[in-house]
Amino acid sequence: MNKMLCVGLLVGLAGCSAAPPPTSSVQLSGTIQGPPGASVDKKVYVSLYHAWALEGELRHPVQFIESFEARIGAYMHTFEYPDTLGDGLLVYAWLDTDGDGVSCTPSARTDIAGLTEAEGFPADSVVVDVELTQACAGPDWFYPPAPETARL
Repeated sequence: MNKMLCVGLLVGLAGCSAAPPPTSSVQLSGTIQGPPGASVDKKVYVSLYHAWALEGELRHPVQFIESFEARIGAYMHTFEYPDTLGDGLLVYAWLDTDGDGVSCTPSARTDIAGLTEAEGFPADSVVVDVELTQACAGPDWFYPPAPETARL
């Protein structure tokens, strides 16, 4: 009897699983520019986000897609963009200046970040340059951009 119950539960759970969302392969390339004197040997952590996700009252900015590592200079990365889960593409990067693998801590505030929204997206291939300019800023600090009156 217990085997039948387990098999029934497994079949029921498998029937409830949804198919993964459709994706499109995107070739992303560009340049990551650090501040003057930044070491090209340090890791840069890059994260990709939908600019906007969901609809209606649940619509929100900056929905995570995936991450990868790069260095200052030219980069290239191919990824699967979830077509139905959001709109737009944001490329956020931060330079690990102290080599600890953590973007800023209360005692170490030297990591530098930047974010760029991909223009002409969606596309099979997109070039996005990111300039690292802001210490200890997450992607939500950059996007959506604050109105000019709020930045004064």
